[in-house]
Amino acid sequence: MYAYTINTKGFIIKSYLVGGDIAVPSTTINVQLPQPLPYVRPKWDGEEWVEGETEEEKTEREERQLLESLKPSPKEIAYAELEIKILTMLTDLEVVQ
Repeated sequence: MYAYTINTKGFIIKSYLVGGDIAVPSTTINVQLPQPLPYVRPKWDGEEWVEGETEEEKTEREERQLLESLKPSPKEIAYAELEIKILTMLTDLEVVQ
């Protein structure tokens, strides 16, 4: 089981694997996070875990994810470069115009 040290805003700053006689700080929450984790940024509200990600943070994260998904992979870039070389060679040989 894990325990979590939280800051004054309720966000996790450290986690501990708890068992046996391990001492944990008084700021530690011993309430297990639900699995699979339904939160992007878990926050303890004093009674339960809630989503701590703001709408602005969510929008920024989704925009970053979209931009990342639009970037071609190294494999796709290598394939495109090969296609360009082949087309250039065929054009130079006047096979295609």
